[in-house]
Amino acid sequence: MAQISNTTSIKFNVTFGILSHDNVPANAAVLLNECKKRINGELQSVTEFLAIEGVKSTKETDLIVPVLAVMLADTRERAGFASEYKVCILDGAETDSKIRAKSLFSKYLRSNVVYKSNSEGALNKALVLDDGLRLSGTSLKVTEKQPIFSAKGNELRVIMHQTAQAVCRQATMRKDIIGKAKAIYTTAYEEATPKAEVKATKKESKPARATA
Repeated sequence: MAQISNTTSIKFNVTFGILSHDNVPANAAVLLNECKKRINGELQSVTEFLAIEGVKSTKETDLIVPVLAVMLADTRERAGFASEYKVCILDGAETDSKIRAKSLFSKYLRSNVVYKSNSEGALNKALVLDDGLRLSGTSLKVTEKQPIFSAKGNELRVIMHQTAQAVCRQATMRKDIIGKAKAIYTTAYEEATPKAEVKATKKESKPARATA
């Protein structure tokens, strides 16, 4: 089981493991990935987990923020790596080396659930995306084109929370779209309402002004 630790005023730990083999940290945001791994020389179907401690409350946005922090750091680090090793010299000319760093975290965005572990490490569904949606289709999949990629300081603080809100909103987007589509469809077949009759009112004629 691999573990990354960061000592700050807020407990923030990132733990990788395999369900039923490794302990899930308590009170963490947890993403799962179904895959095959060789264990004791035998290829087995397993469920990997990525557990991120640092969930400040039970609010959905506070569940997303630590996950977003990991995804943003992953994108930034890989971009820096690619930039550092991008150019090589072949026959005296600069050439794109094609050297890129593979993400260690994007595979956990294949699912449609962000779990939260309780005080005993048991998993509970906390944020469930509508059927057909995946976490990779939300703002958790950070790209270099997003403002959050280069934001710093107070701007980063603001956009982190805004992005977390967007992820929670995206979770129910399919349901919301279908609901609005139903309203639009209903409108298309409503009976036309008769236009209100506009009664013309005649202006009262003013008495002619007396002339001397």
